[in-house]
Amino acid sequence: KEQNMRGFVLAAGFGTRLRPLTDLLPKPMVVVGGMTLVERAVRQLAAAGVTEVGINLFHKPEIIQRHLGDGSRLGVNLTWFDEREPLPGEAPGRRSPLGTGGGLKRAEAFLRDGGDAFVLVNGDAWHGFDLGDLIASHSPDRVATMAVHRDRRRPELHLIECGDRQAIVGISARPPMSVEELPLHDGGFRAIYTGVAVYAGRLLDRLPARRVSGLVTHAIAPALRDTERLCWAEPAGLWVDCGTIDEVVRADVYARSLAVLAA
Repeated sequence: KEQNMRGFVLAAGFGTRLRPLTDLLPKPMVVVGGMTLVERAVRQLAAAGVTEVGINLFHKPEIIQRHLGDGSRLGVNLTWFDEREPLPGEAPGRRSPLGTGGGLKRAEAFLRDGGDAFVLVNGDAWHGFDLGDLIASHSPDRVATMAVHRDRRRPELHLIECGDRQAIVGISARPPMSVEELPLHDGGFRAIYTGVAVYAGRLLDRLPARRVSGLVTHAIAPALRDTERLCWAEPAGLWVDCGTIDEVVRADVYARSLAVLAA
């Protein structure tokens, strides 16, 4: 079902852990299961009824733009945010992306034009989540509905502390070092924040303008301290961060197995 909510794909990173592959390609252009990560992200948004999608760019942006075009073949209208371009009053020649927070803050007007909330997807990970279900689970009293995932092979990524009634009760200051540290004392659990979420537009008020910032550090963690309602959802499906060649291969094998089962 088509809706007004807008989507945003984070695609400005360098993908340094995937070098030398990312010396030639931006990380979101890595192919998994026969499709680039960034195209899959856009298609998943389109399947959820999100037809206005913004994408931020920095590293080799022309490759992503050439691949996706205006988005019409994917069923969406794309708006580009090239972070190499200076902000008003800023000296030209930016050397680094604006970060997850700065990228969203730069796109604030675009995101808020779509209503009270927007859906965010990382363009450099692979997942099998149903974004339509995630969007449907979000409610206006929440500042966030964050998709989490548990993978016992990656305990160091489990930073989100998940409590009863889908409440996020904390963000770990120190990453868990073993699977024994993953359960919380009160019966909750620690999980990976997948970079997929529905956020209230008002969360963007917390981000500093015209500077590099992190979404978790500068917006989510402060909102949690201020007892805003942040919730977790654990959608069905695999999530792989695709940060290393081994992880890309793992995602590729899984994606191809799904395609065989669906054939």
